This record gives sequence, C-alpha cells and structure tokens, in this order.
Amino acid sequence: MNDLLQRYLAAVERRLPSGDGKAKAKSADIVAELREVLLSKIETKEEALGRAATNDEVAEVLKAFGHPVVVASRYGGQDYLIGPNYYPWFWHVQRIAVGAALVIGFGIATVRGLGSDEPMRAAMRGIGSAVEIALVAFGVVTALFIAAERGKLDMKWASKWDPKDLPRDNIRQPKMLFETAVTLAVDILFLLWWTKVVSFPAEIPAEDGRSVAFAFSPAWAAVYWPILALAVGTTLVHAADLIHPAWTRVRSLASIAGHTAGLAILWVLYTSQPLVTTSVLNGAG
Repeated sequence: MNDLLQRYLAAVERRLPSGDGKAKAKSADIVAELREVLLSKIETKEEALGRAATNDEVAEVLKAFGHPVVVASRYGGQDYLIGPNYYPWFWHVQRIAVGAALVIGFGIATVRGLGSDEPMRAAMRGIGSAVEIALVAFGVVTALFIAAERGKLDMKWASKWDPKDLPRDNIRQPKMLFETAVTLAVDILFLLWWTKVVSFPAEIPAEDGRSVAFAFSPAWAAVYWPILALAVGTTLVHAADLIHPAWTRVRSLASIAGHTAGLAILWVLYTSQPLVTTSVLNGAG
C-alpha cells in the first residue's frame, strides 16, 4: 500500500472513537472502508494515466477526499453545535487553547503554593484559578467559532495542507489533554527549581530538635547547563503534544537524543561521586 495512503489512514484512525472494544472495532471497519474507497480512486487515476501514480498524484487524490480531521468527523457521530464546516476544527483548537491555559494555571498555582506560608491553601486556590483560566479559554474559542459560523468566514486556510506532510505516526494514540498538562506542569516546576526561582525544604527532622540538611555536592556544577538544556528540550517536546500529540520520526529522534544525553549526564555524575553532602543542624534553644 502506498506510504502516503497509509499515513493518511493512520491520521484518520487517530481521530476516530477508540474507547471500548466495540468502538475500536467500528474504527477498524471505517478505516478498512476508507482504504477500499481510496485505493479505488487511486486505481481509477492510474488507469486514466496508463501508469502507476506518483506520490504527488496520490497526494492530489487524498487532498480532494478531505483533511483527516474532516474525514474522521464524518464518522464520529457528533451532534454539531457550531456547524459541519467548523466543528471538526473546534475541538482541535480547544485542545491547544485549554491545554495551554491549564499549563499556565498550574504553573501559577505551583509558584503561589511554594511562596506562601500556607502552601496547601494557596495551591488549592491556584488550582481553582487554573480551572477558571481554562474555562475562559474554552469560552473565548467557542465564541470565535460561533462568530466564524455566523459570519460564514472563508475556509480556504483549511485546504492549505499537503498529505505529504502527514507524520508517520501510526505508532500510538494521541496523549490525553490532562496527561499533557500535568507533564508540562511538572517540567515547568523542575525548571523553576533547577534555576532556583523556587526552592523546596532540604531538611529532615532528627532527634533532640536537630535536623539533617542535604545539599548538592560540587560534582553537579559540571552538569548544570547540560541538565538545564535537556530539561528545556524535554519541556518543548511535551509542549508539542498540545499541538501534535501523535508520534513522529522527529519526536523519535528527539527522544533518542534526550535519552542519550541523559545517559551521558548520569555517567559524568557516576564518576564524580559523592553527589550529596549532609550536615547536622542544631535546633533553636
């Protein structure tokens, strides 16, 4: 089967319902049906040409059939609240907007919690604010799409896609929005901690009112910038999940590079022990 066709079908399949066994079976049937329809269209084109279709000609067939987002929506069984032309894009944009809002909100909640005398109460208020920000983002995007539907805005931008740009990403289903938001929040929290914007207690209570304090040894100075660069790269990769959550070759290469860099950092640390120093602090009085 043509590589472009396989990537196209994979892009459609990712957007079909895949919850229980029945939904997965239905999605498989839909993909099989689409495969037959598209193969028939490609064969018809090849008969007219008298030769095998090139990738560009296959791309023309796929583009004429429709963007994967739109094609998947035809089989999704949704009740359109905005309209068939805009609805497929509505949730696509919402995922990005709400995900970004949650990440920002959770980041603010974390900073507030760490800088407060009552961290739990501040964190809970911050989480409430994060939800409010996400709801505002949802409302703004909804209002924009309603305005677009009422104004019948031109949809030419939606046709500016190329099947040859579809990723070879039929390896995994897209990540859940909540998983992406939490992962990004943890990434941002680590960056804030690593750059000393926020700090965490590094003491453990001991007997007689004393405590044991922990600190990084000088060995970490050699890997400070490599770890910072690796953390920034990891954060950017996870941020990309908001826009394009499926697996790609670029992301695979980034993952390999990240794991290789991580192993190199671990080797440097392994040969530079000790990694942590301890000291006993006397309590007040």
